[in-house]
Amino acid sequence: MRIKSIVAAVVFATVPAITIAQSAAPQFVPIRLRSGTNQIPNIAGDGRSGSITLDWRENGNAWGYDIFTVRVGGSVATVDGLDRFTDQPHVGEDMIRAVRFAKGRYGGRATTFAFVADRKIVDSVPDPAATVIQIYALVRNEDGVGTPYEFRKVRAFNTRRRYCNADVALTREGGLPPRVGQDGPNTIDGC
Repeated sequence: MRIKSIVAAVVFATVPAITIAQSAAPQFVPIRLRSGTNQIPNIAGDGRSGSITLDWRENGNAWGYDIFTVRVGGSVATVDGLDRFTDQPHVGEDMIRAVRFAKGRYGGRATTFAFVADRKIVDSVPDPAATVIQIYALVRNEDGVGTPYEFRKVRAFNTRRRYCNADVALTREGGLPPRVGQDGPNTIDGC
């Protein structure tokens, strides 16, 4: 399944970036994950295989969350200095942070992207909240310090509307299909 509304572009002649547009190519292909280890061929565009592991951390209350660990070969890829992505589903229908993955092109090669939507809660979790979507591309770490691969932030933007569910924000404004088993009302803002 291809996504029509998100395309890769080169900005300022040499700096790769992501842009939201109505263009056709190239397009992102969502990566549907199942619990456990999901093998991803050519995960970073350099021929190496990798994986995305999806685990659940149970808290015994409404604050359990998914942990996404990305590996290239035998090495864990980092994001913002951390070795994992986490979501924050709360009770599901009012998801605070949503994480999704897709394949696409960045810097002239195929790679894996991570899309993260964060609702900025002010008073109450179920209330509509300003939401930020961040898009990361998996790249080789050329600095020589840290892990061999990292997710580099290539775009961040504030959504046009306030959302009650971060996953709905990724569907409506990130152009990604709904998550399998997505909770909450099927409305424009998830409220």
